[in-house]
Amino acid sequence: MDDASPTLLLTRPDAQSRAFLAECEGVLERRVPAVVAPVIRIVEVGNIPDLDQFATIAVTSSHAVRRLADEGALRGRRVACVGEMTARLAREFGAEAVSLGADVSSFLERSEAIIGPCLYVRGRHVRLDLVAALEERGVMSEDVIVYDQIAQPLSRAGEALLFGASPVVAQSPVHRQQPGGCLGSHPALLGSRSGSTAPAGPSCASPALTTHPHGWRLV
Repeated sequence: MDDASPTLLLTRPDAQSRAFLAECEGVLERRVPAVVAPVIRIVEVGNIPDLDQFATIAVTSSHAVRRLADEGALRGRRVACVGEMTARLAREFGAEAVSLGADVSSFLERSEAIIGPCLYVRGRHVRLDLVAALEERGVMSEDVIVYDQIAQPLSRAGEALLFGASPVVAQSPVHRQQPGGCLGSHPALLGSRSGSTAPAGPSCASPALTTHPHGWRLV
C-alpha cells in the first residue's frame, strides 16, 4: 500500500469501530490501515423490564441490541430498528427485526408499521425524544435506559496518529443520534487533515463535514 494512504482513526466504542472497519474492508476487498481508539465507553445501566407487555421493541443502536441479547430477550420479539446493520444484528439474536429507515427521520416516516405498545430501548444520551415523536403519530410508547455513553481519553496510539505526520482520517466519535457533548474533552477528534479522504463505500464516512482550526475535517 502507498505510504501516503491515510490511516483511519476510529474513535467510537470498540465493537462499533471494529464493525465499521470490517465493513470498509469488505467493500474495498483489502486491508485498511486503522487505529481503534475509542473515546466513548458503553456501560450497562438499569434493568430490562418485562417485554411481554409490549408488541414492538424499538432500537436505534447496536448497543441496545447487544444489551437485550445479553439478557436473552430478543428471540421471537418484533423489533423495529434504525439502520439495516442494527436490524441484521437483532436477527442474529433471533429477533423478527426490520429496519424502518437509515436514520430516525426515516424511521418516523414509516412509524405506521409499528404495532403498539412500543418500548424504545436506548442509551442515556439521545438527541430526540423518540417516545414523544411516536406518540404524536399515534403509537403508544415508553422507553427504558439500558446503557450509558461515557467519555474517555484518546489512547496514546490515537494521539500519536492524530498528531503525527502521516495522513489520517478521523471518524466522528459520535453517531448522529448521540450527543455532541461526548466530544467535550476531545476537540481534536473533529476531523482529518485537509486533503485526506475516507475509503469509498457505504457508511465509510459520517455525513457531517466541518472545518477544524487545526486543519482537520470531520468525515
